[in-house]
Amino acid sequence: MAVKSISGVLRRIDGRGYKAYRDLLGAREGVDGYSVEVVRVQGDPFAPPSVVRVRTRVRLPPIASKALVAVEDLLARRLHDALARRSMRGVGEGGSGLLASPRLSPVMVRRSVVSVRYSGDGLFDVSVTVWVGLPSRGRRVMAGVAGELLLSRLPKALEEALRNLHEGLGGHVNAWVEQEYIRSRLRDMGLVSFIGNGSILPRRCGGCWEPLEGAVPFESPKSLEVEVELPTGRVVRGMGVRRGLTVVTGPAFHGKTTLAEAIMAGVWNHIPGDGRELVVTIREAVGVESENGRWVSCVDLSPWIKGLPGGRGVRCFTTADASGATSVAASIQEAVEAGARLLVIDEDYTATNIIHRDYWVEEVTGKKTLVTIPELAPGLKELGVSIVMVASGSPPLLAMADQIIVMDEYKPLDATWYRGKAREALEALRYKEEAYTKPPKRRITKGISLFKPKLRGRILEARGLKDRVDLSVLRQLEEEGQLKTAVRLALRVASTNGAYIVDESRRVVKETLKELHNHPAPDAAEVRPIDVVMIVNRIPGLEVRV
Repeated sequence: MAVKSISGVLRRIDGRGYKAYRDLLGAREGVDGYSVEVVRVQGDPFAPPSVVRVRTRVRLPPIASKALVAVEDLLARRLHDALARRSMRGVGEGGSGLLASPRLSPVMVRRSVVSVRYSGDGLFDVSVTVWVGLPSRGRRVMAGVAGELLLSRLPKALEEALRNLHEGLGGHVNAWVEQEYIRSRLRDMGLVSFIGNGSILPRRCGGCWEPLEGAVPFESPKSLEVEVELPTGRVVRGMGVRRGLTVVTGPAFHGKTTLAEAIMAGVWNHIPGDGRELVVTIREAVGVESENGRWVSCVDLSPWIKGLPGGRGVRCFTTADASGATSVAASIQEAVEAGARLLVIDEDYTATNIIHRDYWVEEVTGKKTLVTIPELAPGLKELGVSIVMVASGSPPLLAMADQIIVMDEYKPLDATWYRGKAREALEALRYKEEAYTKPPKRRITKGISLFKPKLRGRILEARGLKDRVDLSVLRQLEEEGQLKTAVRLALRVASTNGAYIVDESRRVVKETLKELHNHPAPDAAEVRPIDVVMIVNRIPGLEVRV
């Protein structure tokens, strides 16, 4: 069967009703070394835009073969700007004339928008997937404008992005190589995170990606400084965050939360100029915070809760309205079940009663129902799980710490020596450590199907869903494409009956990453299995058994 040409279809449908654009589906045409193919056709000028894929083969510098993900990332950024310059928004109604690709965060991850593959002899196969607003006026096909968009402006945008690609390519690739190498060394160095000297951790504003201009560069205390010789030939130094319990303390507004946020963001590699290129964290790190009212399904909270009123059991704890403390305990259990090796917890976002033990209330009531994080930290460490805890400080927390870092005017100080004083204070309070814990049970989903799921910002809605799902806690999903991908995969896992949540999440993520560049939209992006598990666990009405 002959392949339809784009120009041929456009000549035939010019001036017809908008739905005639459907004839473009699967149409292809070559233009000056570029192959343009229509992958998806919108049904209306006000509907989400059409999807078009452009392929070509180019010669790139030899360094490109060292890290194709970095090459794809840089090309995606150049393409985004080139498309914006060639877009024809306003030429018709609705989204007519749009040329666009997703807005990217400062992390380097695999995405569906760009694929680069080495084909040998210095040549690379390049494929880009973008949004195109097929134009209309009065809901009639504007074939001339559509032809200019598809066969002129779009190939020229890719040509421009490729022409400028050599600018900064070496720095982009080296940044990727260096961060991957540091991460590969963390385990052997006994670390869960590395913060390079000179890093700029503060962001321009809350929720901003850009570094804060004039911020204090990070400088490690000499006692915590480690050195890494990189494959690029340079040697970098910075603060090593050791395995175990690390307490980050100090006065308010001096950089404690900023440090914790940088550590969480370090699970991804960052682009040159972000300021956090040398902040590298193990991939299995998870941020945990209180989520009042979240759904919890059959989580074993026996290490954390020593009894509920009425003798209610906690070995398969289920609730549609978790409290601040129980939501944290459940999230920790779920994260450990999913394979987390580092938990990052900030007291600004966490119920204080699961961080600080109140001995006086225990004496008054004669009851102790909640075990705190410092008490369980040694047991979690035995399971291979470390904790970075941001807290103003208390004797139990400081006494249990393997490392104490004081942030003073955004400068870290090593205060691990203070553990001795904290332990003396505990003796005076007759404090007894409770370090009992155990690996969480693996849970199996019974399956739940949601109809017409929709993301509104970071809120998931769907028909048949008992309540909206607030996903704002998933701070390590840096950009919209990552969130959309994680939600899509989580819904697949949740609809599966009789599968282990963690195993099924790992399977669908592996499968998705393998086929990411064939995704029929430009906004799919790399996620971790643990990100998918965290969404599955928050779906109201999801039934789970062990």
